[in-house]
Amino acid sequence: MKLCVTVQKNETFPFHTDEAGFGRLFRELYSSLRAYAGLLVDDAGEDIVQELFLYCWENRTTISIHSSVKAYLFRAVYTRCLNLIRRRKMITRHERQVGYEQKLREAAHFDPDHNPLIREWYIDGLREGLDAAIESLPEKCREVFKLSYLDARRNKEISEQLNISVNTVEKHINHALKTLRMTLRNLKSMFWSYW
Repeated sequence: MKLCVTVQKNETFPFHTDEAGFGRLFRELYSSLRAYAGLLVDDAGEDIVQELFLYCWENRTTISIHSSVKAYLFRAVYTRCLNLIRRRKMITRHERQVGYEQKLREAAHFDPDHNPLIREWYIDGLREGLDAAIESLPEKCREVFKLSYLDARRNKEISEQLNISVNTVEKHINHALKTLRMTLRNLKSMFWSYW
């Protein structure tokens, strides 16, 4: 048997003294209200409906209804779901902001300009990696690069000393720089992925 409850405008909540009638109202509308809330807020729908019925029971003598009880309850579920959605959005925004600020604080800790240990480790690591990359260059290419960049010799001087053309010197230097740029990029990636 279906329970149909309507209230005249501005009446208080029905069953304010009838616990059995309130129980029947709960059984009749609970599933529909829970399904409706579930459309809006998924997992929290059941809690919202239970809290609404508890609120209605606790405030049964003061609630004023201007439509049917069913319409009142559906409107109340809708409003509570919207409030939860807004609250979740605000919490998510706050958590995102806090997370962003936390990441900035962590990043500041690893800033080589402000952390001498990181600076030393980073520079030493790069230096070791670059030294190894230079040593891995082909013999003639390595020799040309060292003369050019470490000894600051001009291309013409290098060509005369090694008895090769200036064009060949330039090709060796270009090859070395290309290899070292790639190595440096990989070293930087490895450094940051390590952290």
